[in-house]
Amino acid sequence: MRRVEIQRYAERVTGRYRNRFDNPLVLVPCSARKPYSESQSHGQFHDAIQYRAHLVSMTSPIGVVPQELELTYPAQQYDTAVTGRWSAAEIEFVATVLEAYLERNDYPRIVAHVPEEGYREICERVESSLGLDFEYTVEGHPTAGDSLANLASTLSQELKYSKRERQHNTIRAVADYQFGEDAGDDLFADLAVESVYPKLRALSADGEQLAMLVPEYGVLSLTLAGARRWVDSEVPTKQIEIDAFVPHGSVLAPGVIDASPEIRPGDEVVIEGPKAFAVGRAEMSGPEMVESSRGIASAVRHVEEQ
Repeated sequence: MRRVEIQRYAERVTGRYRNRFDNPLVLVPCSARKPYSESQSHGQFHDAIQYRAHLVSMTSPIGVVPQELELTYPAQQYDTAVTGRWSAAEIEFVATVLEAYLERNDYPRIVAHVPEEGYREICERVESSLGLDFEYTVEGHPTAGDSLANLASTLSQELKYSKRERQHNTIRAVADYQFGEDAGDDLFADLAVESVYPKLRALSADGEQLAMLVPEYGVLSLTLAGARRWVDSEVPTKQIEIDAFVPHGSVLAPGVIDASPEIRPGDEVVIEGPKAFAVGRAEMSGPEMVESSRGIASAVRHVEEQ
């Protein structure tokens, strides 16, 4: 829970992410299999919910994972035994994250489809702290027949959200998480989505591809058009300034003149110089790019001469 990537994930979920669904919230336990949507238990939850609610998984050591962010690091990559036993520190951490999440995101109803051990204590603690009313639907085990029937019955009068809404909300939520608060609305105000989850493609209203969701990393991979939209937006851009050359495949550190100091390895970056405009994925931190005399600063995905 003290690992930097876990703290960063929790901070982004509670500080950048914003729920865009109008449906009730359903809190569920995590699963050993990742991503959660491919697990047997979450398949049963989805069958009971039938797109009538927004699903958020509770898990230690991550905190809470909204369904749109199940592919993001480290939610998809962490590997921990699902024992059902919670330490006091785990309960405290997840309760703190859930409370911060619910302070930021409003729901018409909150359904807690969680077992007694740990999960129920967390929910009751947050319920009391925020003065909210949770509806509990589990009898024994979350995947027991009676529990799933309770969940389905509790949501039976709710309206379903559409595939289009689900896809659009996923693209915008990942953009918020990856690029910053409200980035999803700034970068994808006019949005069309093609293909099927998890390999979603984000297009502008006139059909120009802007980005693609990369299932392995749970982030958006921008096209040149998407990168130019990023540069022209109010969203803070992570940029690499290069010398007068056209990069192909990668940019080596000696060719970097300057770089945004907040760049970390794996970040999406815009690369620009007198002769080229490009977009890629950082291999070094910003300061390392500027200071290093060798090594690959960034991979280059798309480039055009200018």
